Amino acid sequence: MHRIGIDILKVSRIDKILKKHKNRFIDKVFTDNEKEYLESKDFNFLNVASLFSFKESISKAIGTGFGKSLKFKDIEITYDDLGKPSGSALDYDFSLSASHDGEYVVTMAILESKKIKIPAEVLKVYKKRSDNGHKGTFGKVMAIASSRGMIGSGFLSTTAALRTGSGLVYHYVFKEDGIVDLLSLKHTEVIVREEGIFDNLSDMDAVLFGPGLSTSENKKQVLEKLLKSNINLIIDADGLNMLSDLKSDLHKKNSKVIITPHILEFKRLINKLDITKEELIIEAKTFAKKYDLIVILKDSKTYITDGDREYILDRENSGLATAGSGDVLSGIITSLVGQGYELYDASVLGVNIHSLAGIVSKNKHSKTSMVASDIIASLGSVFKILEGV
Repeated sequence: MHRIGIDILKVSRIDKILKKHKNRFIDKVFTDNEKEYLESKDFNFLNVASLFSFKESISKAIGTGFGKSLKFKDIEITYDDLGKPSGSALDYDFSLSASHDGEYVVTMAILESKKIKIPAEVLKVYKKRSDNGHKGTFGKVMAIASSRGMIGSGFLSTTAALRTGSGLVYHYVFKEDGIVDLLSLKHTEVIVREEGIFDNLSDMDAVLFGPGLSTSENKKQVLEKLLKSNINLIIDADGLNMLSDLKSDLHKKNSKVIITPHILEFKRLINKLDITKEELIIEAKTFAKKYDLIVILKDSKTYITDGDREYILDRENSGLATAGSGDVLSGIITSLVGQGYELYDASVLGVNIHSLAGIVSKNKHSKTSMVASDIIASLGSVFKILEGV
C-alpha cells in the first residue's frame, strides 16, 4: 500500500516570508536545481508556495517530518517536459499533485518506490536504444533449453531475453523430450522450434545452451558442435554439466564463450569439490585465462573474469536465491551479447541489470516472496531508469 502525505498551505504566508527573508529562505529550503526553476518563474510566490508545500507533503509521506534525519534540501522537486511534478528524498521516489485557489495550495505526495541507484560501471557500458531500429537491429538470439519436467527454465531465459530488448528470440528443444507442443502453448512472443538447431545458426547473434536441458549423449554432441562453430555462446546449468566432459574441446573452440556457473557447478567443472571461496576465485581466473573465455561465478557476490580483467558485484540480495533466477540472468546476458555488446561488457552489465531488477522486485514483493518471474517483470523499471539517464 502506498504511503500518502497531504499538506495545506496558506499562500499569503509564503508571500510575507519572501518579502522579509527572501534570500535566506530560498537558500535554506531549496536545492540549486529548484532555485534555477524558481528563478525561471521570477520567484513567483505561488510557485514558491507549491514547492514548499510539496516538501511538506513528502515529509509527511515519509512519516518523519523535518529534523535531523530529514532536511528541506534532502528533498528535490523536479518537473518533466509537460510540467508534471515528481519528487525524490532519501532513497525514495514520489508522485506529486497540487491544487490551489489563490488563497491556499493543497499538495499530495505518494511514496511510489525506493529509488534505484544505477552504478557508474553500468552507465559507462550501457548504450541507449535507437528509435530508428527494427527487429534485426536489436539482435536475433537462440536458447537451446528445457526438457520434460523443466520447461520453465527455458521459458524464463527466453522471456528475460525479450524483456532485455532482443528483437527476435528462438527457443529450440530436442525431439527426444516431447515438449514442443507444451512450449508452443506457453510462449506467445518467442518462436519455438524442435530440432533444426544448425539450420539457421549462422543467423544468430548469440546462442544460449543449457537451462533446464537435462543431459544426454545427443545433447552433448550438439554442444560439441556448437563449440566448433563461429558463434557467441553462453553456457549455463546442464550445459555446464556436459561441458565437464568436453573441456579438451575448449582449447580448439571457434566460439566465443561465456560460462555462468554457481559455485557447486564450477567446482564440478574443475573437479575440485573441496576448496574455499578464495581459492575458487583464483581457479576461475585461471580457467578463464587457460580456455580464453569469460567466467561468471555466481554466489551472493558475483565474480566475473576473462582471465585478465575482473569484476565483483557485491550487492547482496537473498531474494535472488530462488529457482529460475540463474535462468533469467543467462537470458539477460544472451540478449545483451545478441545486441552487440562485447562479451565482458555484456557480462558486467547483465549481472548488474539482473541485480537491480532484483532490488525492484524485493521492494515490491519482499526478498522472501519474490520469484524468478518477478525479476523479469521488474526489468522494465530498470530500463526505464536507464533510458532516462
